[in-house]
Amino acid sequence: MSIPQLIREARLAQQLDIDGLCRKTGVAKNHLLDIEAGKGSSFHTVAYCKRAVMTVAEALGITQQVEALWRDEDWQALSMPTRLANLSESSNTMLPAAKADGEPGRRWLPIAGILVLLTAVGIGLHRMDETDVERPVAKSVRPTSPATKEAASATEVTGPGSGVSSAPQAPDPSQMLRTDVERAMQDWTRLWSSRSAQEYAGLYSREFAGVEDHLRIRSQRMEQASFIQVELTDLSFRETGPGEIGARRRREFESGPNAE
Repeated sequence: MSIPQLIREARLAQQLDIDGLCRKTGVAKNHLLDIEAGKGSSFHTVAYCKRAVMTVAEALGITQQVEALWRDEDWQALSMPTRLANLSESSNTMLPAAKADGEPGRRWLPIAGILVLLTAVGIGLHRMDETDVERPVAKSVRPTSPATKEAASATEVTGPGSGVSSAPQAPDPSQMLRTDVERAMQDWTRLWSSRSAQEYAGLYSREFAGVEDHLRIRSQRMEQASFIQVELTDLSFRETGPGEIGARRRREFESGPNAE
């Protein structure tokens, strides 16, 4: 019997679904699904995968059976080595889904920091799309025959005092994006430190009318609506890499007709 089959049968014997096992072990749901499927695509190292498997085995009371069946080579080709540079093995910890009492684990990363980084990247992309940014245009170069090369060489030699100027190299798009993102982060840090709400909001929108006008317009809309309902559902987190967490949610907004 394989480890995935053993874990699945032990889970069913204890009348636990995947969500229940997730709460009991603190192992993320996507990891549990991969373990029972015999895959390691959500893990970044075999050691990381083994730690999750043994955590599940201990919770189900089948530690000895799993240890006897475990072989690193069975999971070696299934893991995805996407470790970032300068990260030690100790930093590659599992993302806990939830404790048994429903409280989140202590290893959650600050969601505000994630949103700030995503905002900065969006600002960098927005600035690249502006019309005043000069984009590099790649020029096609046709292969020249030896006769053409000789003629060009002769022309360059006979030209009085003419220097050969090479075409400027097109900048690397990835470097341009990195520069824009770094500049956006510096602007964000500067405006946040200055505590200027007007300039801070203007960083995100050039059409920002101002704090007072914005509050006045929003207040009028809220007063005129017969009801306003905002609902957040399907909130989920997924570990996308060592020290990286992606968050997804669904927001539904509904308001009644304006009062006449």
